[in-house]
Amino acid sequence: MTQRKSKPKFFTVPVGLFLAVIFICLPSRSFGGGFIIYNQDAAASGMGLAFTAQADNPSAVFFNPAAINRLDGTRVSFGSTILMPQTSFKSDMTGKTSDMENHIYLLPNIFLTHKINDKFSAGIGMFSPFGLQTDWPKNWEGRYISTFASLRSLFINPVVSWQAHPKLSLAFGVDFVFSDIEQKKALSFRPLPVPDGRTKLHADGVSGGYNVALLYHVNRIIDLGISYRSKVKVKYRGDVTNKQVPDFLAPYAPKGEVTVDIDLPPILATGIAAALTENLTVEADLFWIGWSTYDTLKADFEEPVRKAFAKFVAPVPRDYHDVLTYSFGLKYRLKPDLVLRAGYMYDTSPVPEKTVDPILPDADRNEISVGIGFTRNPYTLDLTYYAVLVKDRKVTNNINDFNGKYESFVNLIALNLGYKF
Repeated sequence: MTQRKSKPKFFTVPVGLFLAVIFICLPSRSFGGGFIIYNQDAAASGMGLAFTAQADNPSAVFFNPAAINRLDGTRVSFGSTILMPQTSFKSDMTGKTSDMENHIYLLPNIFLTHKINDKFSAGIGMFSPFGLQTDWPKNWEGRYISTFASLRSLFINPVVSWQAHPKLSLAFGVDFVFSDIEQKKALSFRPLPVPDGRTKLHADGVSGGYNVALLYHVNRIIDLGISYRSKVKVKYRGDVTNKQVPDFLAPYAPKGEVTVDIDLPPILATGIAAALTENLTVEADLFWIGWSTYDTLKADFEEPVRKAFAKFVAPVPRDYHDVLTYSFGLKYRLKPDLVLRAGYMYDTSPVPEKTVDPILPDADRNEISVGIGFTRNPYTLDLTYYAVLVKDRKVTNNINDFNGKYESFVNLIALNLGYKF
């Protein structure tokens, strides 16, 4: 099969335009369990995302906003993670292997923090913690389930942190969430002897949530961090359009305005960091992700749907379950201006076998990372390579009888540049 390759979209914009550009460039290829994307900073990715208790740069706005009290002055960090995924499916029915189209995605982020006084600090971040994209050939075997599926999200997250005690800081923030979804698939008119039609759903929504966090300095060696992000309920509104539908069938095909509800799950992250020596810090984190909020996917059409196409709009069971994920990382200061990092994460899939499908061919995964950080005041530069080793997922009882084996692998390169005013 010939695969088309797309080029990465590099860009340079003033900070004032970043809000618009960050949404346009948001990737929607999930590589975390479900469709969560936790890689929002190169230094954190270098630690295998075990960063909740140390969060020592402006990305603390995302990982643990209670930690921004430890950042003096005004600091800014911006960067991107480059994602290069590969996925294939081997069908049990035909034995044929289909490859997902190869793309390169950019995941941009920006964070700003400011220390107001000895008690209070404030910050803001723009990032995309949820997203997915699957892009299969138009005429492949699973075209009636999906040829393209996408979810993009942009979170704008202002936070405030309070140093409640010399050992304890607390934080609170709000999330302004912008998101859109899109799905394409073939439309079958069997048993009529006519070619497949093409249908496309596109919708967007705006919602909100909150986050709270704490950081406790146990002693000169150990720090404990806890960070919680609330569930975000998004109501998407859009429409369905069709192509290649014969004129005599056009009045019957589902079309027009549609609404879709999706609950983005809550996330609880806990971490403990230990400065074992002056130069060596290690951290272990445990994440709970409340994926059970995502139980059904349903499209509600404003116009009545004819009985012949009822299956097309029927609720799609998702039945995701809550998961625990853990990570471990270490940081070694080789020189005053040079830091080495390494990490490991075991990322658990929330998707039961019966609902694994081409929209999200998810599986458990082992993730490893190595990174390096440079400091030349007032600048910092962090660079990380992150590999996602996705376990093969053999599906034998899919609810659509679409069974076979999915294989995936993802390469990531993360880069962040920081500046201290």
